[in-house]
Amino acid sequence: MFECLSQWWPQSVITQALVVGIVVGLIAYNLSKKRYNLPPGPKGWPIIGNLLVSGTLKAVILSRIDVVTEALITRQADFAGRPDTYVVSKLTEGGKDIVNASYGPRWKLHRKIASKALRHYLMGDNLSRKVSQSLNITTTLMRKEQGAFDPFPYLSLSISNMMTGMLFNKISENVDSEYYKAYVVTLDDLMKEAGEGFLEDSIPPLRLCPTPRFRRVTRVTDKLLDSIKKEIAAHRKTFNKDEIRDFTDALIQAQQEAEEGDDPVLMSQITNTHMAMTIFDLVFAGTETSRNTLHWSLLTMALHPDIQKKVHQEVDSVLGPDLNVHVSDRENLPYTDAVIHEVMRLRTVVPTGVPHSTLCDTTVGGYDLPKGTMVMINHDALHFDPDQWEDVNTFKPERFLDSDGKMGPKPDSWLPFSAGRRVCLGETVAKPEIHLFLAGIMRVFTISLAPGTQHDFEPQSTGAVNAPGRYKIVMKSRI
Repeated sequence: MFECLSQWWPQSVITQALVVGIVVGLIAYNLSKKRYNLPPGPKGWPIIGNLLVSGTLKAVILSRIDVVTEALITRQADFAGRPDTYVVSKLTEGGKDIVNASYGPRWKLHRKIASKALRHYLMGDNLSRKVSQSLNITTTLMRKEQGAFDPFPYLSLSISNMMTGMLFNKISENVDSEYYKAYVVTLDDLMKEAGEGFLEDSIPPLRLCPTPRFRRVTRVTDKLLDSIKKEIAAHRKTFNKDEIRDFTDALIQAQQEAEEGDDPVLMSQITNTHMAMTIFDLVFAGTETSRNTLHWSLLTMALHPDIQKKVHQEVDSVLGPDLNVHVSDRENLPYTDAVIHEVMRLRTVVPTGVPHSTLCDTTVGGYDLPKGTMVMINHDALHFDPDQWEDVNTFKPERFLDSDGKMGPKPDSWLPFSAGRRVCLGETVAKPEIHLFLAGIMRVFTISLAPGTQHDFEPQSTGAVNAPGRYKIVMKSRI
């Protein structure tokens, strides 16, 4: 054995010293490392981790409602961080948005201002008027279609009108309008280019000479942000606290109130870019999720005539043919609401949500998670858990209704908007918006797939977004 060892052992003194140094270093590294009871996963090598397999990033995926609740509710302060990535920081001008920014005093003040502005805007009938206006434009255009057509552009116009109407008090009459192109078309370009990530995050030298795709995404993002900044600047010139026209006015008002009542040092860190990024978050997250949820909902109507019939019966008893809907109508449209909840359960548009990051060493499910661990929520696992849902693969709106046919308490394992300190800011807008849009469309039309065509209920998209793919429908007027 010693003879074999002598053949293997390097003869050079310098090389021997290097080998001994490396071995001693590895032993010292492993002895000095804090021992964690980590969740099950691929075992890594010392120093290089899982670089040869999947990379060096520490990440945990939570797939049961008990551990998700522990993380997002019980230990929400520990899990309130976001992963610090180069690309996100670059596209948000150093983390000045709400969705991706680091958790801390500045983020909490930023979120407080945005939440206050949203609450102020949602007082009264502002949202109801924008939904009614958008619905009438969309259904009028749909009526003009002869035969089968692709509904997605019209759904995009609906949600675009909701967003620009709410944010800037601007409405587009068709998909050729300036505002539709400035926001929806630009957003589509951004989503198309973003794909499944960027090499710049994992290969730092590329940051000195970015890939063409990342440069294109940067240009598109800058274009969208510039449009938003111009709107804010124009609103500031004509702002009147006694006449709040839209969310941008409400945001300016909330910012001014914070300047008067909050910590001046902290408030000085909230810049105009933070205000612009607030609106950017609402445009980016609100448009993509809402229009895709409606896209799934119309496909559901076409694939399930029996469910469509029940929706028709309900909306006919509540909504008039003029489609002047109101948020207060929602409580009388529980079955339609349940349909949307079931759509969101079966086809959560963003099935893994936005990643979290641990802000300190913590635990979940009996395992240790070191500080800086990326934590992702597997919403599909929650929504298809047979221990939480009966007949998980069956489209069954009734599961959300109580014995009186009203909406029951939200099931614990229904979590498309996440929970805790990072719960979706736009949930209070998205839920009534989608609900009333679907109710209004179904008040006007009977929906069926194009003759001779088939379409299943499986996602057709790739990447982080669940979408049904493009399909054609026939919409027959009922009024």
